[in-house]
Parts: sequence; C-alpha cells; structure tokens
Amino acid sequence: MSAQPSDPHDPQLSWSMLHPRYVGLWLGLFTIWLLAFVPYQVRDKLALLIAKFMGRPGSSTRRRAEINLRLCFPDWSDAHREQVLRQMFARAAQVSLAYGILSVRSKSYLERHIKLHGIEHLQPHLDAGTPVILLAPHNWAIEFAGVLLASRGARWTAMMKPNPNPLMDWAMLLGRNRFKGKLFTRQHGIERLLNQIRQGYVAYYLPDQDHGMAKSEYVPFFATHKATLPGLGKMVEKTGAVVVPMYASYDPASGQFAGHIQAPMTSVPSGSPQGDARLLNQQLEAMISADPTQYMWILKLLDSRPEGEPSPYRRPKNTH
Repeated sequence: MSAQPSDPHDPQLSWSMLHPRYVGLWLGLFTIWLLAFVPYQVRDKLALLIAKFMGRPGSSTRRRAEINLRLCFPDWSDAHREQVLRQMFARAAQVSLAYGILSVRSKSYLERHIKLHGIEHLQPHLDAGTPVILLAPHNWAIEFAGVLLASRGARWTAMMKPNPNPLMDWAMLLGRNRFKGKLFTRQHGIERLLNQIRQGYVAYYLPDQDHGMAKSEYVPFFATHKATLPGLGKMVEKTGAVVVPMYASYDPASGQFAGHIQAPMTSVPSGSPQGDARLLNQQLEAMISADPTQYMWILKLLDSRPEGEPSPYRRPKNTH
C-alpha cells in the first residue's frame, strides 16, 4: 500500500511542459486566456457555435444528458426537454470559453462580473472562523463563485481527481490556485480534508457524482433513484461544520456569473446514512430545479443500479 502524499495537490509549471507534444494544448490555453479580454457578447456568440457541435444529435454527451432528463423528469414534453438540452449546451460552452477570466483577470474584474447572492448566510460563519462545508451541485459555473470567495480571503479546501495530462492539470487549477487554498486527491485520504475544515477552511463539496453502489445509499433523486454518498452527516459530526448550500449560474443577458448561497442545512446529521443521503439529494434537487439549464446533465449520474438492472447508459447490443 503506497504512502499518502504529504503535501496538498499543487501542480507546478515545468520545462517538460514545453515539449512539442503540448503545442496544441498551449494554443488552446492562449486562446482561452485571450478570450478573457473579449466582450462577453462576442465570446458568447462563438460559444453558441461550439454548443451546436457539443449537443449534436447522436453524440455520447447528448445521449447521456437525454437519458438523465428522461429519467429525472419523465413528465416533461419532448419540446421542453429539447429546449433545456439546447440551453444547457449553450451554458456549457459559454462558461468554458470564459474560464480564462479566473486565471488572468484582476480581483476588481472578478468583483464586477461575479456576484454572490445570499452572502449573509455565509459571511457570519467566515468571520467567526466556523468550519463550513459549502454544498454545491455540478453546475457549469461553480468555479467562478468559489474563486471570488477565495479572492476575498476565504481559505478553501476541496477534493479532486487530478488530470492525467500534467499541463492540463496545472492549467485547470491555475484560477483556483491564485488564492490560498489546499486541494487534496483520493490518495491523500478524507482525513486530510476534514483536518482543514476543522481549521476553518471552507470545503467545497460536490457529492452528486456516482461513486458506485458499495460506497453509496440508493435513494430517490427527482423521479428516479441514485447511488448517493451518505457521508455528509459524518463529516458534520467529525468537524462541527455548518453545511451551506450554494449553486452557481451564468446569465448570458448580462454576462454575469453568480453564486446563490442559501440558508444552512439544519437537518444533518439525520441519524442514519440513508437519511443523510436522502436529505442531500433533496437539497441538490432544490438547487438544480432553480434552473436546470445550468447543471451538468452530461455526467453519468445514474450509472449504478441495483443488481440485475443494467446501467441506463448501456447501449443495446446489435442483434444483427
């Protein structure tokens, strides 16, 4: 068994990243950084062209999103589902092309273009040094609200899965790592994250991905069921943290990003893993429902099913 890393995950730029095999990636990064200085109206028009490619019929990403929406919202009409899909891919492209803002624009620019609604639910806990778990769904713009908080001096921590490409790993974390924070991976172990929470770091916790039935509780999620991590209650018990929900959004009409901070959850821990998992999903449902077009419906959210029930994403075998 390998030893746990001693330092947080903090990838650094190295000479090896100037190898010719990275030329294409460097061109892409410089393009994203340049787009951070382009008016959002121009950037968003380009994004809409990319969105048509991302959401093209028959693509694997579109298929996953269609399956998720059908299972979660079976009462939606085909027309409404299509509208949500089209707008979701638009938000995905718009946010992606704006990502360079986090790395190269000033703190004052971030303040002007990213808003935090409901900060009164969070600021008293930050001022008091209370341990905080910021509970968030995987909305496309989630990084923007987090970086703004960090730019204001909030010490942050999170767990992540490193990108196997070292240059991409460095570039993806460039915006986050401008400000004081500590990132951990699965190799570090959950206890490292809990220690930072106890020390007053704000933990960004995005627990809506599928981590398998063995680690999860199978509980309702919208109109279906989902393998859901039940650990939120234990995290609260071990750290004394306040759980503050927040979801992120992008408004193409104004070019503004936002974090919508809500009142702390007072119902966790519930007393049982299944109860904690269900309360977690109910909170996620409420935040996602505020604007479903902002959410990453392309994820394999519902991959894990009870024994004997195939994954909804599995393609039917060719019978010919």
